[in-house]
Amino acid sequence: MNIVSNFGESLSVLKKDKWIVIFSLIPVILGIVFYFFLGSYLYGDLLDSGKQWIESSISSSGWSSFLYYIVAGLLTIGFYFLLSWTFVLVVSGVASPFNDIISNRTERVVLGEVPEDIGDSMSRLFSRLIKTLVNEAKKIGFIILLTLIAFGVSFVPILAPVGLFLSALLMAISFLDYSWSRKNLPFRKCLSDVRGNLLSYGIVGGVFLVLMSIPAINLVMLPFGVIYFTVLYTKNRI
Repeated sequence: MNIVSNFGESLSVLKKDKWIVIFSLIPVILGIVFYFFLGSYLYGDLLDSGKQWIESSISSSGWSSFLYYIVAGLLTIGFYFLLSWTFVLVVSGVASPFNDIISNRTERVVLGEVPEDIGDSMSRLFSRLIKTLVNEAKKIGFIILLTLIAFGVSFVPILAPVGLFLSALLMAISFLDYSWSRKNLPFRKCLSDVRGNLLSYGIVGGVFLVLMSIPAINLVMLPFGVIYFTVLYTKNRI
């Protein structure tokens, strides 16, 4: 299996099915809208309320203005870090039902089948919504557990490469899970799939681990990772 050529094939999937691009953009747009309204609330109602409280508590206009700018500055810094730390997580959570559709449509393209009608895709989204969200919660719990193990291992210098490889493997698993879930694979078969493709999953997982750490780029890599690992998983089964 040529893991490099699959990048080109993953890009060709986007050209063959434009709906995949649309479903990839929806979670990002929803995330932007959510944080826009959150920012509007923080810098509108909340900050105005804070300004009124400061002016009513401090008689000196000079000191009240100074304190207001301090609060506004701290709010800006806090909102920046909140946005930096949580945006991808929020988009990732919102994206999970859409990623299920993306994975399904990608598999059809790879197998040479006609992508399902958009109406069928939307029916799939709503019919599998609860299952997808529950599965996402389980996956996050499993990933957190293994992440803690990888973090603990990283403190032992001789085992640091093992911790890094585990982190890369976790990244691969987070994308592969959409294909596994759609096939209703039991844990035993998922583990067997990982063992049979340990090196390729680890290498590509490492590549996406790096790309997902780059701001803005990680938003593009989130749906592309679903496409790539669906291509990889499907071609392994052909």
